[in-house]
Amino acid sequence: MRLLPAVAAFALAALLVVALAQSRVPGKAGPRVRPALRVSGGLRSLYPGARKRLPLVVWSNRGFRIRVVSLRVRVGNARRGCGRKYLRVRRFRRRLVVPPHGFRTVELPVTMLASAPDACKRAVFPLKFTVGGRRA
Repeated sequence: MRLLPAVAAFALAALLVVALAQSRVPGKAGPRVRPALRVSGGLRSLYPGARKRLPLVVWSNRGFRIRVVSLRVRVGNARRGCGRKYLRVRRFRRRLVVPPHGFRTVELPVTMLASAPDACKRAVFPLKFTVGGRRA
C-alpha cells in the first residue's frame, strides 16, 4: 500500500521535470500573441504609366485606440521581365487613429513607371505590409 503514493509522487516529479525542460527549449517562444494591427489591400488594372491609389484597411484587435506611427509597403517582383523597380508606392505621411476593435481606411499613391515593359501590363505584384502603432 505504501508503494502507490511513492509511485504517484515519482510520476508527478517526472512530469514536472519534463514540463520545466520543455519550457526552456531555446528558440521556442511562449504563447503566440496576435499583432495589435493588421493591414490588407490590393490594386488591379495596372499598366505602364498608370497612377492610382492603393486602398488599405488597417484593423485593430485591441480594446483601446491605436495611433499608427508607421505603415510600410514592400513590393515584390511580379513576373519575369517585370520587377518591383517599376512600381512605386508613396510613403504613409498622415495621422491615423484606429478605434478599439475597429478599422480605418487609408489610400497611398501608386505609380507604375512609364518605362515599364509590356510584361508589366496587368501583372500581379505581391505586397507585404508592415505597420506599427502606439496606444493613443
